[in-house]
Amino acid sequence: MLDQLLSGEKDSIISAISSKAGASPEQAGGFLEVILSKIEGLIGAGDLDMASLLKGDLSAITSKLNLGELGAILGGGDDKAKAGIGALLGPLQDKLGGDDAAGLLEGLMGGKSSG
Repeated sequence: MLDQLLSGEKDSIISAISSKAGASPEQAGGFLEVILSKIEGLIGAGDLDMASLLKGDLSAITSKLNLGELGAILGGGDDKAKAGIGALLGPLQDKLGGDDAAGLLEGLMGGKSSG
C-alpha cells in the first residue's frame, strides 16, 4: 500500500537513496521494496510510532528494523541503511501526513472506513 502511495515519486526516491547511501539505482530500488514492506508490517502490527515518524524521528523506524540486513541490500552496513531510510523519510512524511493517506493508514492498521 505504501508502494501505491509513493508510486509517483519512486524514481526520485530511488535516486535520493542511491545518492545518500552511495548505492547503485538497482540496490536502491531493492532497498525501497524491502523497506516499504517492513514499514507496512510495523504499521499493521501497531509497532511504529506514527507521531514520531511524522515529526521526522528516524529512530521511530530504525529502532524496529535489522539495519545490518537492510544495509547489506545497499552494499554496506547500518550506516547505509540509515542513509537510505533518511532519504525515504521526507517523501514518506509528506505522503503520510497528507489527507490522501487517511484511507491507506486505516487499511494498513486493519480499520474500516466509516464513510
